[in-house]
Amino acid sequence: MSVLLQRLLIPTLLSCLLLSACVGGSGGDDDSTPPVGPTDPTDPTPPTSIPLGEAGETSYAHMLEYLDVVLDPANFDECLTTDLETEWYKCIPGPRTGSGLGHVVHDWAANQLRAIDGIVNVQQQPFAFPVFKPVDYSLSVSTPDGEPFRPAVFPWYFQGISPPEGVTGELVDLGGGSLLDRLRAGDLSGKIVIFTATQALNAQTVGAQRALDFAAENGAVGAIVAIEGPANELVAQNYNTIEGLRPLPTVVVGEFDGDRLVELVGQPAHLLVDASVQPPGPTGFSYNSYGFLPGIDRDNYLVIGTPVNGWFTVGSERGPGVGGLIYLARYLADRVARDGPLPYTVVFAFTGGHEVFGFGQERVLQCLGPEKVAAYIHLGAGLASKGYIEVAGQPTETGLAATQRALFISENLILEPTVLAAFADVVATQVLTVSAAGSLNPGEARAAYALQIPTMGISGAGLFHHSPSDTADKISVDYLGPVIESYRSVIESLMDTEPDTLRAANALANALAGDPIGFQCPGPVQVP
Repeated sequence: MSVLLQRLLIPTLLSCLLLSACVGGSGGDDDSTPPVGPTDPTDPTPPTSIPLGEAGETSYAHMLEYLDVVLDPANFDECLTTDLETEWYKCIPGPRTGSGLGHVVHDWAANQLRAIDGIVNVQQQPFAFPVFKPVDYSLSVSTPDGEPFRPAVFPWYFQGISPPEGVTGELVDLGGGSLLDRLRAGDLSGKIVIFTATQALNAQTVGAQRALDFAAENGAVGAIVAIEGPANELVAQNYNTIEGLRPLPTVVVGEFDGDRLVELVGQPAHLLVDASVQPPGPTGFSYNSYGFLPGIDRDNYLVIGTPVNGWFTVGSERGPGVGGLIYLARYLADRVARDGPLPYTVVFAFTGGHEVFGFGQERVLQCLGPEKVAAYIHLGAGLASKGYIEVAGQPTETGLAATQRALFISENLILEPTVLAAFADVVATQVLTVSAAGSLNPGEARAAYALQIPTMGISGAGLFHHSPSDTADKISVDYLGPVIESYRSVIESLMDTEPDTLRAANALANALAGDPIGFQCPGPVQVP
């Protein structure tokens, strides 16, 4: 656990435990009876105290408010230990899909929109979704000196669930999980495998799922994945719940702990992933939270979206997108108050289910009608992450922006030059990669692309992506300001473009789009 995270979390979580606010579930986790439809309280929400100033500073201030909600122990319902000194990894906050905190951030996001004059029909739309609920998890490996090695672990959601007593087996090294490593692995029956996984863009692991499936098919009873993240950080892994619950209970460990475990190959290991899966329904659900800025044309929409759910502290992952969306909503509403309605309607969407490929965004677009959406603007992960390199195993700032970020744009004859012009300085100064918005895009924007909607956005990661140390200090307001200003420029340019003209320019992207994921509108939705 990083020193920074200890300083941030231990005092507040200890206080929380003393008040019985974490263990046993509180923080608004009354999810037994989710709303049956959109909600829009009649009580007005007080306006924000944050002045509407420059894009970077205003976005950053709203980002910090969001992160305060994420780190507030009163909102956290997934602390599974009272021993925070030695079992801190069982008490890491995060607005995970379906958790109490996951619901709280949607409440908060909807209230931010309600507080903006001119934004109407603000609603929280629940959608049924399976929810993975850990009860306990741990790893213990025997050592030659008789003192068990108990590293920090975190479950890989939906990979598998152990019996309540856990599983025991000999520790076997599967190397990097490659085909050659798998071929020479030998008999895995009744054993617990460990292998190292390398991260690609947006913290997706390369080949890890193939290695896990191989281990399960060959009789392994558990798996440990050492993620090559920063230092010895835990790096949580996304999972596509469409594929259902897999059979192999799996935990992730830090890179250094993975090295130690490899030294213990052949020793007995005990792995526990005690959890339940709440099926879609009364206790298994997430939210989309969104509102409308009505334009002269109420039948065509420009949609601006960002996820609010995530694994841990989500500083550089979710914070800039959330703060940036609130700024853009305030900026455009202020413009309307001064100059009158925009040519067509803008929809601001805080979406759910992100880290388990729930893609609430696709549900929002289906509710609005893809044929009515002139463009989708995505504020994805890593918008303003600082760059780091590892020196002697320790992260060191480069003084530059993170390079694991890409600007994705549909092959659209109008959108592409518009976005490139708006982001020209950012691409040049922050070394931002430019790519197509389709299959190469690891983020949610690919769902909009598949619906044949002109699409643009940034997706990516910083070094601390998906780790407990992804805190506010991993973000630079100097990078955030130009990025949000560029988004604003794109939006203003699109407002001067006829929706039908923009759609007609999307012919090549439409031909390349492929099939949508298939998430449907959970309805109903209230439109102005």
